[in-house]
Amino acid sequence: MILGEHTRMARGRKVKGIKFGTDGWRGVIAEDFNFDNLRRVAQATCDYIKEAGWPCDKGAFIGYDTRFFSEHFAKAVAEVFAANGIRVRLAERFVPTPFVTFEIVRGKAGFGVSITASHNPYQYNGYKLRTPKGGAASPEVTSPIEERLDGAEVKRKDFVEALKEGVIEFVNPYPDYFAWVRERVDLERIGRCGFKVVAHAMHGAAMGLARLFLEPVGCYVEEIANGRNPFFGFKHPEPIEKNLGDLILRVKETKADVGIATDGDGDRLGMVDEKGRFITPHQIYALILMHLLKNRGLKGAIAKTVSTTSLLNRIAESYGIEVRETAVGFKFIADMLADGEIIMGGEESGGIGVCFHIPERDGTFSALLVLEYMAFEGKTLSGLVDELFERFGPHFYKREDIKVERIEEAKGFVEWLKGSVPDRFGSRAVSSTNFVDGAKLVLEDGSWILFRPSGTEPLLRVYCEAQDRKLLDELILHGKRLVEEHLAR
Repeated sequence: MILGEHTRMARGRKVKGIKFGTDGWRGVIAEDFNFDNLRRVAQATCDYIKEAGWPCDKGAFIGYDTRFFSEHFAKAVAEVFAANGIRVRLAERFVPTPFVTFEIVRGKAGFGVSITASHNPYQYNGYKLRTPKGGAASPEVTSPIEERLDGAEVKRKDFVEALKEGVIEFVNPYPDYFAWVRERVDLERIGRCGFKVVAHAMHGAAMGLARLFLEPVGCYVEEIANGRNPFFGFKHPEPIEKNLGDLILRVKETKADVGIATDGDGDRLGMVDEKGRFITPHQIYALILMHLLKNRGLKGAIAKTVSTTSLLNRIAESYGIEVRETAVGFKFIADMLADGEIIMGGEESGGIGVCFHIPERDGTFSALLVLEYMAFEGKTLSGLVDELFERFGPHFYKREDIKVERIEEAKGFVEWLKGSVPDRFGSRAVSSTNFVDGAKLVLEDGSWILFRPSGTEPLLRVYCEAQDRKLLDELILHGKRLVEEHLAR
């Protein structure tokens, strides 16, 4: 598809509603996420990175997922970059977002873009920008890009012409990525266990990866939801329990050792044990951390977002390592990984990164590390989870979203709570607070509750963790009543 017949420059109407969220800009296809708006975002990116001194001489790598028209949106961005004198290495087929970071880390690009809306429903697409360090762009980067949108004078270079001139080239990063991972995971040890794995790609960009890594070393892999389907089977391509009923059922039917699921762009992970129980992202993080400390002998600080389990704190305390707590979003963790400040970082949504891979979440790589842990210990996945709770105590977690008419109401409640912290919350005394992102109350027994406005929707998110389900429900109920009382004033 030729998106332009010659180099073009055009000014358009004022750009409205384009805001970068937790990771990139996302919008509804053909409504706000359209070619005109995407080109303006690409042009504003070029204008910013040249002023900021990014290594444009190394060029850009552009990847894209399996969503509707993603490859054509990627070509549109490539045209703009090419017209601005930036050489483009364009993925010849869909790739997981971690591949974009991989291309930067190995020196094949100075920065990168992934065309994806990650785990959002099929109506959406998006634009994820990756910095010269390989991580997600922070607000210090995206805010100046937003400011340049209205004045962006969009340049475009004909795609076919750019190909002929070598300004744009198609590349296949898969072989190099495979070689990179093989050097960092003991696939032979995993293979000797002969694991039976059910891999659920959720019709996303990581389809086929688990099989390509595991079958050659002796594991059996059955794939489901493995074909490209821009509607994602009319499910959100997010690997959480409510979306993985088919994976849970298939693991039970086939008596598999483990089920793994990756989201739309392959950076998040969900898992199912051999009993068909969903393994939460918190538990996955804890399992990998235990493996790194116990079997790989790593030592150093870790990072987690403020909404992630305190089980990690207990593990860290046991091994004498530091825990850094950040705002929600992997972009607040990526640079710490890139700079060697931490050995591991992660968030409650299933995104995990480790120091010996790339400063980015990678669902498939995380799954391989869990399998490596199982192989080292000679235990089932359920056995490893049970062992966690036996050693560090049970942890029960829940998140609920409270709808508000305006996001300002959610923000107002959080600001009120920050200034009116109670001595007790429910039946427990409040021992400390954390205001890095929202308002988090830590209670005397280690339980906690976090109130945080959504960054994109009129919602107040309530996160809670306790050591028994009864207390968890009590704290959530008390929190919801507190919100209702405040909003009714």
